[in-house]
Amino acid sequence: MYKISIPTSALGRTEYWLHHPRSVADLEAMGEALVAGVRVMLDPGTGETLRAWLHFHAEVNCWIAYPEPNQAP
Repeated sequence: MYKISIPTSALGRTEYWLHHPRSVADLEAMGEALVAGVRVMLDPGTGETLRAWLHFHAEVNCWIAYPEPNQAP
């Protein structure tokens, strides 16, 4: 499973917009695996991770990660 860096330690959100340069670099490193619905691990750099799935929002030109339900942040 791919890890995507996020610049926050607030793991209680319902969505994470992945426009930070580290997030974008991690997404680009996925290559052809980067498709809507792919499962990833969000990594805030605190030692905790959060499982999520990705969706691309063309109207804002941004990938957004949606955490899977029933995870303890």
